[in-house]
Amino acid sequence: MPIPEPVPRPMLGKIVLVVAVAIALLVVAQRQDLAHEWGVAGSCEGVRSPIDDGSQWYACKEGLLTGYPSLVGDQCRYEQRAAGYEYWSCPAPVRRFPSRS
Repeated sequence: MPIPEPVPRPMLGKIVLVVAVAIALLVVAQRQDLAHEWGVAGSCEGVRSPIDDGSQWYACKEGLLTGYPSLVGDQCRYEQRAAGYEYWSCPAPVRRFPSRS
């Protein structure tokens, strides 16, 4: 069986760089709040309801890459877009977003 040749130094540097970038991406992916803080992914925040009907309202900011989040899957209803936010009313609180109301 032939002995494999050692990996050349420039190639080893590229492999180390790719592994370091992959690890960094995994860390960022695990901390999803960073994507929201940096404005890469859209996010929503609970706001005070304009009418006292028991619903929970959310103001959603547009993300640079993802656009506005959709709350349709949470049984929410789109209300309007104003001042750079989309407003949604939901019959119950959406757990993935904080509330400040």
